Parts: sequence; C-alpha cells; structure tokens
Amino acid sequence: MIDRDHVLEGDAPLATRLLRIALPLALAASVRYLVELSGVYWTGKLGVSAIAVVSALSYVLAFMRMFALLTSAGTSAVIGRLIGERNPREAASIGQRVTAMAPLLGVMVAVPALFATGSIVRLSGLPANVFADARMYLVVLLLGLPISYGLIALHATLVGLGHPRASFAVNLVALSVAFVLTPTFVVVARIGIPGAAMAQVCGEALALAYGHLRLRGHLDPSMRLPLSARVRHLRSLFPVLRVGVPLTADAVLHATVGFALVAYMARFGVEYVAAQGTEERLTQILNLPTEGLAPAAATLVGYYVGRERHDMARRVVWWSLGLMTAFSLLGCLLLVVAPGPIVAFLSDDPAYVGVSTRVLLIAAGTLTFLGARDIADSAFGGLGNTLPPLIIGTLVTSSRFPIALILAGRGHLGGLGVIWAINGTLVVQAIILLTWLYLRFDAYARRVTEKDRAELEELA
Repeated sequence: MIDRDHVLEGDAPLATRLLRIALPLALAASVRYLVELSGVYWTGKLGVSAIAVVSALSYVLAFMRMFALLTSAGTSAVIGRLIGERNPREAASIGQRVTAMAPLLGVMVAVPALFATGSIVRLSGLPANVFADARMYLVVLLLGLPISYGLIALHATLVGLGHPRASFAVNLVALSVAFVLTPTFVVVARIGIPGAAMAQVCGEALALAYGHLRLRGHLDPSMRLPLSARVRHLRSLFPVLRVGVPLTADAVLHATVGFALVAYMARFGVEYVAAQGTEERLTQILNLPTEGLAPAAATLVGYYVGRERHDMARRVVWWSLGLMTAFSLLGCLLLVVAPGPIVAFLSDDPAYVGVSTRVLLIAAGTLTFLGARDIADSAFGGLGNTLPPLIIGTLVTSSRFPIALILAGRGHLGGLGVIWAINGTLVVQAIILLTWLYLRFDAYARRVTEKDRAELEELA
C-alpha cells in the first residue's frame, strides 16, 4: 500500500508533507466548486429567481449531506493514525468498509426526504412561479444523494491512505462531465433548473466508479476485501464514528439554522436569498486553500499522534493556520476591491448586484475566521475528540437566529441583519475553538491513542 504516490511516510519536511496533501485537495475542491458555480452561471441565464432556487435549496442539500460526516468526518484521521501506528492492513480495512457503508447511509437519508420535497420547497420561501422546477431540482439531487455520500467517503479514504492526487483525479472526472452537461441540459435541451442537478449527478456517478478503481489500485491484493466482508465487523468503525457523530450533530444544527435564516431572509426580497447563496459560493472558492489544509491537518495530526509525536502534531496545526491566513488575506482583498464586477458576472439585475456587493464586503472581514474554524475542527478530528466543536458550535449556531431577528428588526438592518448575525458569530466561534485547542491539545492526543489501541485489541 505504500507506493510512490504515498505522502505520509518518508523524511520530507513538515511543511512539504502538509502542502503535498493540501495542494491536490485544494485543487479537487476548486473543481467541485467550479461545478456548482457553473450551475449558478447557467441557471442565472434563466433569471434571478433561478439563482434563488439553487441558492435556497443548496442549504437543504447541505443539510442532507451533513449526515455523510458520520462515515467520513473521522476517516482520514483514523486511517492516518493507523498508518502512523504501523497498521496499514487495518487502515485499508476501515477505508473499504466506510466506502461500502456510505451509499447505504445516503439511501436512508434520501428516501424520507423524497416524500417531503413539496413541503421543503414551500418552507424555503421561494416564489410560486418556480415551485415546480424547484421541486424537480431537489428530487434529482436527492436521487443522487447515495452517490454523493459514496464520493465523500471515498475522498476521505484516499486522503487518509496518503493518496490526495487520486482524490483530485476523481474530482476532475466529476467536473469534466458536469461542466459539459450543465449547459447542454439547462440551455440546449431546455430542461431548465433541474438540468443543473442532472448534470451534477451524472458527473458524480462516473467519478465514483472511477474512484473505486483508483482505490483498488492503491491497495495490495492481500488487503482487498470482498463486498460481503466490507459490511461485517462494523465495530471496527467505532473510532470513525467517535469523530463523526459529534461533527454530524454540529453540522446538522448549522444547516438547519442556515435554512431557517434563508427562509426568514426571503421576506426581505428574493435578491437577498440570491446574494447569500452567491456569497456562500464565492467564499467557498476563496477558502479553497483551507479545503486542502483542513483535511491535510486532520490526516497529519492523526498520523503524528499515532507515532506519539505530539510536538509534530501541534506544529501541523500552527503551520496550517499560518498558511491559511496568508491565502485568506488575498481573498479578503479581492472581495473589498472588486465586489461589484464579481456579482455582475452572474447577473446584472440592479437589486441583486446592490445587495450582493454589500454582502461580500461583510464577508471579507470574516474570511480568515472561516478558515480558522475549519482547521480547528479538523485538528480536533485528528485528535479523536470532536465534542468541543459540537459544544461550541451548538451554542454559537443556536444564537444566530435570535441575533438575526434583533438586527433585522430592532436594528433596522433588514436582510443584511441576517448576514451580520452569521458572520459575527463565526468570528466568536473560531476564537473559542482555537483557544480550547491550544489549552487541551496534549491531553486529547494522549487519550485517543489509548482508546484506539484498546478497541483494536478487543476486536482482535
């Protein structure tokens, strides 16, 4: 399993190892967001209401995909720790079991949601004239949810096993297919808004098939499990679930409150919903370095904890934060200097451009804190203890809606009050997480290796 593409083992400097994992992952994330931005661009040709559909329902899909964290949030960190402990066979076993179980979990989440699509669209606050298209858009994406779950778990497994370049190649397949099919379905075939969802699902399906071939190629023949064996001995996934359950609970609450905030924001005008969705996607793109650095940090923290090199694990976190800050400052500068031309590229509607420009200026001040929160969450995952992010995230996220009501109503900020509530609480969350991580790092590192060894000995 340790081949020329492996980036965990070896004598490379810490910064080099970090970047060798982070760069392919950042490129993979850029591919993923390009697919989403392409969907926004082509649906934008249908009008601002179409952008609002994609924006509002993105929160619904984000909510549905949060449950994938159960099987994927802790995968790269746990696999990295096992490799650090010189146990590659168990690492490969966990990776294969996770990728087998994730699509089944996706089916369990998608089926009940399919029976509630009408209610979900109505709750989103979208105008009646786009109800039918919005519902069909949601149905298509829900049908593809098991594929998305499998793809998320596959990426986490490849990263944990030390093959981030394979993860990038998988995402490139998804982009290539979706990039071609989106305008074909939306504009040429005149399928409209649901066409963007169809293109995304097709791309993910082909990427998942290709990804399994890449994973199989990176495993020694003696480590490959038959399908029947992948759904047995699921207790071996306990270390993964110990990380994934708290992060899933935090993410589900975050997505639920996010959806409620968007629905509330809709009363101030559809342009606010469209602007918030645009800001989400642009900040995701500008936060791309963190998309690579966060899972890289989780994997390397887990690896060095497995090797009982706690000093190196701590250095991974601070290196990740330093690199993230440098990149995020460039993104902040872009949002401050040219917010108008950026949003006008998607739509030239005056109300949309005006609101979006102000929203992007607010987001510019919190971009660095967004990256810091993500890296801190990943570091806790590498340490095998995600209860702190759950506790902090629950308190902060629960405060967003009442703060938004106060700012939008009594503060007379309208829809912008919701934006201020989201971004202001993000700053508080990041600061508390980093402080907690700094104070408890070594204690958590010692505890997780003891738990992993006890569990593996019991299974043996």
